[in-house]
Amino acid sequence: MERRSLYIYAAFFIAVAVLLVVAVSDYYAIASLRNEISLYERQQAELSRFVASTYGADMEAARNAWVSANQREYVSLQNQGIIVEADTIATQGFTLILDLQDPSGTRLDNTPGSSAPGEAIVYLGQYYRDNMTRVPGWTAAYRVNLTTHQVAGLTSLAAQNAAYQYYKNVLASTIYEKLGVSSDAISGNNVRHIDCSYLPESGNWVDVTEYRYSLKNSGLKPYLLIKTYVNATSMNVAGVDVSMPYYSSVTRIDY
Repeated sequence: MERRSLYIYAAFFIAVAVLLVVAVSDYYAIASLRNEISLYERQQAELSRFVASTYGADMEAARNAWVSANQREYVSLQNQGIIVEADTIATQGFTLILDLQDPSGTRLDNTPGSSAPGEAIVYLGQYYRDNMTRVPGWTAAYRVNLTTHQVAGLTSLAAQNAAYQYYKNVLASTIYEKLGVSSDAISGNNVRHIDCSYLPESGNWVDVTEYRYSLKNSGLKPYLLIKTYVNATSMNVAGVDVSMPYYSSVTRIDY
């Protein structure tokens, strides 16, 4: 009986010893992991500071260009507690993606961007001012000269945004006239982007977008093809062409 008790006690102490070894091992593993995380966070914070000091002027130039070209929308966003900030910069050698809410989340992607030599493409996002949460579904981008820190021109994405803002702020209120219907006849619309190309002879981007409209008390669904010309330097809309109404998509796929 005594021998059996000794075996039981021995097994118990061995089990306790094993658990202590495991606990100590886990403690050091967790401590090591915490140190690695802390080092990573410090490295990412340093990366954020590097971006701010090296590319801060380029990011600010892109932001100011958008604000200058979209004063009315920017005021509206501010009234909603939303600000516009640069959050990504793509160079020929790498792409930096900033986490404006948590600098430790900043990422460096070694995949080269599509910018020209001596330039970077700066992407903008909209953020809620109170907590710096990104507003989904919106972005703009500008080409910036890395030597002069001045906007070198629009990207196709920025030209598309300018064209859409022009439609929303200028064309939308009177588009019923182009359709030949009363001002209250339109119940909705669908949008299909067709193309956005740079025209070097004029220095403009041309955005081509198709709108399909639904009319109240009618089975008709007319389309309009709208070409918006955006100056690549001033970012202002230089002109717009609106087609006559038609009833089958130019893409040959109705929607």
